Amino acid sequence: MNDFYIHHREKLSDVTRDLTAVAMGTKAADLLIKNGNLVNVNVGYIQENVDVAVSHGFIAYVGSNAKILTDEHTRVVDASGRYIVPGFIDGHMHIESSMIDPRNFACGVLPNGVTTICPDNHEITNVFGLRAVKLFHDVMQGVPIKCFLAMPVCVPALPGMEDAGAMITADDVSRAYDKGWAQLQGEQMNFVGMINGDPFVHEINKATLDAGVVATGHYPSFDYEQRLNAFIASGQNACHELTDKAGAIRRAELGMYAQMRYGTAGYDMPNAIKAYTENPGIDDRFFCMVTDDVDSATVYNDGQLLRVVRTAIKQGVPPVKAIQYVTINVAQMLEKARWIGSISPAKAADILIVSDLPGMVIDEVYSDGVLVAENGKMTVNVPPYDYPDWALHSVHLDKLSADFFKISAGDSENPKVRIMDCIPNELIIPEKIIEMKAVDGELKADPEQDLAKIFDIYRHLPDYGVTKSHGVGFIRGIGMRANCAYASTVGHDSHNLMVVGTSDEAMAMAANALIECEGGISIVVDGKLAYVMELPLAGLMCLESAEVAAARVIKLEQAIAATGCPHSKMEMTLSFAALPVLQELHISNRGYVLLKEGKAPELVPLIVE
Repeated sequence: MNDFYIHHREKLSDVTRDLTAVAMGTKAADLLIKNGNLVNVNVGYIQENVDVAVSHGFIAYVGSNAKILTDEHTRVVDASGRYIVPGFIDGHMHIESSMIDPRNFACGVLPNGVTTICPDNHEITNVFGLRAVKLFHDVMQGVPIKCFLAMPVCVPALPGMEDAGAMITADDVSRAYDKGWAQLQGEQMNFVGMINGDPFVHEINKATLDAGVVATGHYPSFDYEQRLNAFIASGQNACHELTDKAGAIRRAELGMYAQMRYGTAGYDMPNAIKAYTENPGIDDRFFCMVTDDVDSATVYNDGQLLRVVRTAIKQGVPPVKAIQYVTINVAQMLEKARWIGSISPAKAADILIVSDLPGMVIDEVYSDGVLVAENGKMTVNVPPYDYPDWALHSVHLDKLSADFFKISAGDSENPKVRIMDCIPNELIIPEKIIEMKAVDGELKADPEQDLAKIFDIYRHLPDYGVTKSHGVGFIRGIGMRANCAYASTVGHDSHNLMVVGTSDEAMAMAANALIECEGGISIVVDGKLAYVMELPLAGLMCLESAEVAAARVIKLEQAIAATGCPHSKMEMTLSFAALPVLQELHISNRGYVLLKEGKAPELVPLIVE
């Protein structure tokens, strides 16, 4: 595997004569898979002793009685006793959350059966704007995975409440579709603006609908009547913000695809999947499973979307059903079922050979009929991408002093203070009001009470936002002991510099480590810099493989544990502390943002009068 592999994909319209000839037995197939047990997602059952013939990357024949012609160029695979399964489709995910760049991400997920991804790259778009969309499009050319890029439409997620490195307008959205850089709409997170008729939000929505692409949504509210109806009425046809059985069923009742999420920190699928396991007779064509956000350790060690399928099967979902939720149902949601999602004539030959169906053990992965992975390893060598200089320099801050992290107590000696009450592995952070004691006119962290400071500092180019702005607050629930800190340029979705700590000196040390290395995640333990995971691409991604990045994530988690934090995956939980479109209390570079059920989001002060 020394030579670099460039993947080429042919058009169906150019090869139909050859496909029909292969099916009729008058032309040799490129690939013939014999005697397998076909997982037929079109009808929901398994067919035994099936042959599948492939030509030009498309399936030409599926059956058991025809004689398919082969020659010395035909790859023949004996699948006796094994299963023939369609390639998996992740209908909503963010590559940036894996902390590896798109090409390394593709090489990380292909061996685990994912042959199509739909990355919403609003993370890097919040840093660089529309040029990030074109960059992702260019990066994925020649890679043996189908990539339907979802155009970010909420950059920043809540205008007026936060500042990102760019702002996406309706003209930007239209241009991305016109240029072919994006193939569907990314999640519409400003659901409050949508249902309340915000003209800016609806102008962007019009650009999507006029382009005729699928519009995906983000609806975290538990109002399943007027507000959910209004959101769907705007044209949004899928949502991954469901957390339980009721949320999945109600979306499906209204014709919205329920994307059950199982990520590194968002564990909603086991609850949501009860929509099927407790109602096995339900028509589940609107049920899908997605990952949304997974880190590189989850990609490499657990299998990303493969992990979701295995978990669903353990929850009582029959294997064929679980496979439908990541193949044909997703293809129909994307309005791409004429091309992908099933093993049928004229479909792309995205095929998995599986030796253990309940355990979902994948032996071989074919993308467009090309063997790209075998026994969990890539069989082709995808070249690295030469990123432009601007993409590798995204932290525009001078070094910070310890004094920067002081918080004034105002005029009160015992002020009432609004804090973020973090729940590990949960994305919603409840608001709490506590009384604090001022010390020399300051509010200080109190590790004995599990109370740390949290800062969100604007780190982008001055052309796009408000320079030197920062929000301050307190967060509880991390378990960080004295003189420790955590800093990260991964903070959904504006991705400013987030710093959490129990001493001002430790916070400055963690922040400055990232300013110096152009982004990443740093940990200070007992006043010493313990670990830095450098993420040079937009301050979000490294350029190494999933295997290398996974090892670094493990070291990162060990460093976080050394601060006293007893919780796993805290880096993923903290990355959502700055996402103000989620309900309850989050922080942005402008301060606290409070979003209560049924109310508009608002900036609220740290000290409660």
